[in-house]
Amino acid sequence: MGFLDKSINELINREYPCSCGRTHIANIENIAIGVNALQRLPEFIKNQLLPGGRVFDPKQDQILVVSDVNTHQAGGKKVFEMLQQEGFQVREFVFPHPSMHAEEQYAEELKAALFEGLSLIVTVGSGSLNDITRFVAFHAQIPYYIVATAPSMDGYASNVSPLIHNNLKITYSCACANAIIGDVALLATAPTKMIGAGLGDIIGKYIAINDWKMSHMLYGEYYCGEVADLVLYSVQKCVDNVPGLIRREPEALQYLMESLVLIGIAMSYIGVSRPASSSEHHIAHFLEMKSIFKGEYGELHGTNVGMATCLIHDMYRKFLEMDWNFDKAREHAKQFDYQKWEQEIRHSFGLAADEVISLYQKVGQNEPEQVLKRIDAIEEKQDQLRVMLEQVVKDTDTTAGLLRQLNGLTSPEGYGFDKGEIRDILRFAKDLRNRYAALQLFYDMGVLDELADHIVEAYL
Repeated sequence: MGFLDKSINELINREYPCSCGRTHIANIENIAIGVNALQRLPEFIKNQLLPGGRVFDPKQDQILVVSDVNTHQAGGKKVFEMLQQEGFQVREFVFPHPSMHAEEQYAEELKAALFEGLSLIVTVGSGSLNDITRFVAFHAQIPYYIVATAPSMDGYASNVSPLIHNNLKITYSCACANAIIGDVALLATAPTKMIGAGLGDIIGKYIAINDWKMSHMLYGEYYCGEVADLVLYSVQKCVDNVPGLIRREPEALQYLMESLVLIGIAMSYIGVSRPASSSEHHIAHFLEMKSIFKGEYGELHGTNVGMATCLIHDMYRKFLEMDWNFDKAREHAKQFDYQKWEQEIRHSFGLAADEVISLYQKVGQNEPEQVLKRIDAIEEKQDQLRVMLEQVVKDTDTTAGLLRQLNGLTSPEGYGFDKGEIRDILRFAKDLRNRYAALQLFYDMGVLDELADHIVEAYL
């Protein structure tokens, strides 16, 4: 089949029987990334199929252009005026908030702006706006397009929307955007920090793919090597072009945007975010939630992912230096105290604790019987595991240096959290998702607390 031999447009809107035994598809109808990509927007709309099978009719179908106060100036106004000049019936909705996360309250605001006769939503923005629109459009059964204003995250081509619900970040299954447009002239206007956030989100995939493969090796979780290779190819392409990103060269910006979209396609192929999200994302989500609890916007998602990738890199490196004491790990597993764990979860997660506890009651990831079985598998495969972890540490050795060149963060210092909060984030971020990854491995081996202390002392 050879995903790596295909252009980005050859990877969408068609089925691929894969060597993994599954058939992959990403239901995205159009992608345009590069110079003058925005000029293709009217063409895409005129050929857009609507629910029921009919083609978009400019005389009767209406468009809603969505932006916020920042992206309206960056590109939303231009898109709105372009569509007016092309003769489309178009309205606009501008979120009035100077900063906003992907939260259900904002999804409700957009939902209230929908109107009878609306046939297409065109959103101009990046992460939060894309996630909000995807969620609303999916439930309203309206196709939507995303015009990217920054190459800042990998969710453009995703079929899931992570939204804050009851103070916890929940990932909802939705549908892919019908069209994705990344015009390099528009992307070049993004702040350096947003470009750095895109790089941070990309580099985190080294950890994500390692942990997915690790879970497959140890416990038989489904894994697709071809999708994993597509993701790692995308990562390397971006890493190789960091000097061009610093200079905002069109080709480098195109590579970054294409890579972010390719990773979204990979997620769509698998149906979940597994090829793109692991412990580095769990830490990032926890950091974002902590900021929201304090009434602050916090850092960009990709910035958090890049920083967390640096932490996981250091934890893996330290773990490889340790004596893997399986007898000690088994004793640690047997000492699990649910009541103490719940108390710590309520202290650390606050308003979101009930959601975390509810997940635990479904999966019981720390139950001694489950952990002991996992320790057996780790001991049996320890040689292969060690080789795997040595490789991911090598892959992420340059992460911190690359991120600093694009104003990325590489340390929890400066986030405004004290040592105890950072320690708890490292200890309990694994409980946000039912997903085997680095932090759960460290817990199973009885060294998570020690590694969390190591990070706190090294960085704070």
